[in-house]
Amino acid sequence: MAARQELQCVVLASFLLLEEILDDEEIGFKEEEDVSAFLLLQASKSLRNTGVRIHGFAENTVPRYPEPTFRTHFRMCKSTAERLIQLLGDCPEIPVFHERGRPPVKVDKQLFITLWYLGNPECIRSISDRFDVTKSTVYRVTRRVCKAIVTNLVPLFIKWPAGERVQEIIESFELFNGMPRCLGATDGTHIPIKAPRIHPEQYINRKSFHSMQLQLVCDNEMVLTDVYCGWPGAVHDARVLRNSPLNQAAEFQPNETFPGDSYLVGDCAYPLKTWLITGFKDNGHLTGRQRQFNYKLSSKRMVIERCIGLLKGRFRKLKVEMDIDRVEDLPVVIVAACCLHNLCIYSGEEIEDFIDPPEQDVNNFQNVFTNPQIASDKRKEIINLVCQ
Repeated sequence: MAARQELQCVVLASFLLLEEILDDEEIGFKEEEDVSAFLLLQASKSLRNTGVRIHGFAENTVPRYPEPTFRTHFRMCKSTAERLIQLLGDCPEIPVFHERGRPPVKVDKQLFITLWYLGNPECIRSISDRFDVTKSTVYRVTRRVCKAIVTNLVPLFIKWPAGERVQEIIESFELFNGMPRCLGATDGTHIPIKAPRIHPEQYINRKSFHSMQLQLVCDNEMVLTDVYCGWPGAVHDARVLRNSPLNQAAEFQPNETFPGDSYLVGDCAYPLKTWLITGFKDNGHLTGRQRQFNYKLSSKRMVIERCIGLLKGRFRKLKVEMDIDRVEDLPVVIVAACCLHNLCIYSGEEIEDFIDPPEQDVNNFQNVFTNPQIASDKRKEIINLVCQ
């Protein structure tokens, strides 16, 4: 009915326009077919292309989902999604009023579209059909919501540990395997992406697919405390670390960043530092204590591997080629998923359902760094404490 009324309005407007044209002596139509063709052309230009899509999915079907079904589709509980809707409701990046044209998509529907995009390896065309919006709307909504999350929620949910939380993390790590003063674990992971239009060869990693680097730090509960994203997949992990804000803070504000002589643990792709303890390179001549230390360090690093498995297992879009053309949009979407990861943990959600197995190292970079003496001395001190 609405489409018929719209067509009638278009035809009427076309007749009025035609009357003005016929009154103009300089313009005329030679045949009646010319008039019909003109009217059809005006109608085709004016009518919006409304494809056949699913109607009422977000408005009628989603609210009736039982809790397990909702969590399977949207990768979080209903209560967490409701909290997120409240948090996003006041964000200036998400419009709730309109002055002209079609009314904006409601906040809850925008969130459902974004969660479906992040949580399922579906293309934009499929999401467009499911939520009864155009493909361009899916694209705009996901970028808009992710930008709102990064701008307004990341400072609330991704924070470097401070105060009493520092001691809680240290005590938890020490209780787990005896290594003292550990403040977290760090590692990098690769997010598959489409080949960028500019310098695509810089994004090809050693597994021969295009990717973007994501550097993460987590605590004992798999809560992300630092996220850094944006470097091409071909770049060495150590270079990503060297250019990260974390490295700048550790070098220029060591006491504030790592209080009480604390440190992170990382794999051998990273250089040994006083604030980043790595294992010994296995050249076939390691001592028994060095092998024991490598084992303990590896067991402590399992928390970051499980964290990455949970992040990619919950938001499965991070495991497939992301259909985003603009490279500058990618870090916003990826960091937004990291923020939602923390929100789910803070909300007390079950995690075992979504954890993927540890992934293989994509680049498998070798440690070719010269260890500073002060960092080697600190590692020896830790060995003496944990390897008896």
